[in-house]
Amino acid sequence: MSVPLPVVRDLVKPLAGTVLLAVLAGVAGADLAPTLPLYLVLLYSALGALALFALVTVAAMAVATLYQFVLRKGGTDPQWFWFSAEPPGLAGLRDLAQKDADTAPR
Repeated sequence: MSVPLPVVRDLVKPLAGTVLLAVLAGVAGADLAPTLPLYLVLLYSALGALALFALVTVAAMAVATLYQFVLRKGGTDPQWFWFSAEPPGLAGLRDLAQKDADTAPR
């Protein structure tokens, strides 16, 4: 099974940017550990960036899965999931839309 090219491109660009920023930070922060060789500082910063990228990716997938669950179970908007009621005025808008649908010619 092959992965479509746009999916790979969409994943590689942020990953490359994250690693390059980590390398830049590693070079700038190499003075913090003067006894370590530069290649080890760069390696550690790149590994840290990859770990951070993986953590953010997993968190984004978890949040997206939660939002999809809320929508599948009848939630109006995932952002309102944390509140005890729907947004103000939504029930009235829903009733109005239902009345318009009932009176519309078929």
